[in-house]
Amino acid sequence: MSEAISGLGTPGRGDSEGLAIRIFEFIVADVDRIIQFLNVTGLQPETLRESANTPHFLLGVLDYVSKDDELLKLIHKDLGIPPDAILSAAGHLAPKPDPVTQADKKPEQRTQLPRRSMFR
Repeated sequence: MSEAISGLGTPGRGDSEGLAIRIFEFIVADVDRIIQFLNVTGLQPETLRESANTPHFLLGVLDYVSKDDELLKLIHKDLGIPPDAILSAAGHLAPKPDPVTQADKKPEQRTQLPRRSMFR
């Protein structure tokens, strides 16, 4: 097991993807867990394979797990993956912010409507 996954280091993107895949395999291995996952995420069994190929699927798996304390404890017990490693991995898989911030953008020019006095 790599140092990052065991919680002794900070995981990189590759470690984070591997960790998310292990956790997804853990979810899929139990019928009750996969049914709960499908119900919460809104995915269907027929579309699960297609969804798993999307760029943010693994991030979604980690996000799903991080919101369930009992599942986090079970993963820690059965797989030896501490909750803080899961949260750290989710941070590595999160999309990078757009480098252009609102401060860098010029405000849009709006055309001014003529003002009329209502008191004439």
